[in-house]
Amino acid sequence: MKKIIFLVLCLFIVGCGNVENEELDAINNDIIIYLSNNQYDNLIFNYVDYDNKLVVVGLSDNSIEKQNDFKEKIIDSKYIKFVQSEVMNDDVKKEYKINIPDLNDITKVTINTMSQYDSIIEIANKNDIENIYNIFYNRTTNKESVSKNPENADEVYHIIFYNKGSYTDMYIYTSDNKYYLEQTYNGIYETSLNDFNTVKEYIKD
Repeated sequence: MKKIIFLVLCLFIVGCGNVENEELDAINNDIIIYLSNNQYDNLIFNYVDYDNKLVVVGLSDNSIEKQNDFKEKIIDSKYIKFVQSEVMNDDVKKEYKINIPDLNDITKVTINTMSQYDSIIEIANKNDIENIYNIFYNRTTNKESVSKNPENADEVYHIIFYNKGSYTDMYIYTSDNKYYLEQTYNGIYETSLNDFNTVKEYIKD
C-alpha cells in the first residue's frame, strides 16, 4: 500500500525524475530564447537543477496568477518549479549558477572565434570535451548578465555544448586584461588566463 501511495505522489509531483537532461535543457533554452527577444520583468532567474530533474524559475511575484502568465507567454511544463525571488539590494545579491549539461551527455563542443569569417572549430574527442567542460562546470557568481552577447570584449569565443538534440551555449572572453565566462542572462563569471588559453589552444590547432 505504501509503495502505491508513493508512486501516485511521485507521478503527481514531477514524474519521479524520468525526464532526460536534454528535455530539461530544451525547456531552459526556450526560456532563454524568449528573454533574448522579449521583455519579461517578473522573471529574475532560471536554471536547470539536474539533481532534482527540474527547471527552477525565480519570479519576483510568485503568485498563481503570475505563474499562469509565465506559462501562457513563455512555456508550460510539469518540470518547471516556480520559486519566490526577492528584489535584490546592495546588501543581498542574487547568486547565479552556470547552466551546463552532464558531461556524459555531451556529444561534441564547438568553438566560434566570432571573427569576420565565422571560423568554427568542432571538438568530439572526450578528453578535449572534458578539458573545456571543466572550465565552466560548477561556477557561481553574483554578477548579472544583462545582454545577449558579452559587452566591451577585447577577444571573445562562443562555446556550444551539444547533447542529444539539444545545446547549451556560453562565452569566454577577455576585457580590460581580465578574463570572464558569460552565459546569456545567467551570470558573468570571473576566470583565469589559463582557462582562456586552454580554449585558445584549440583555435590554434
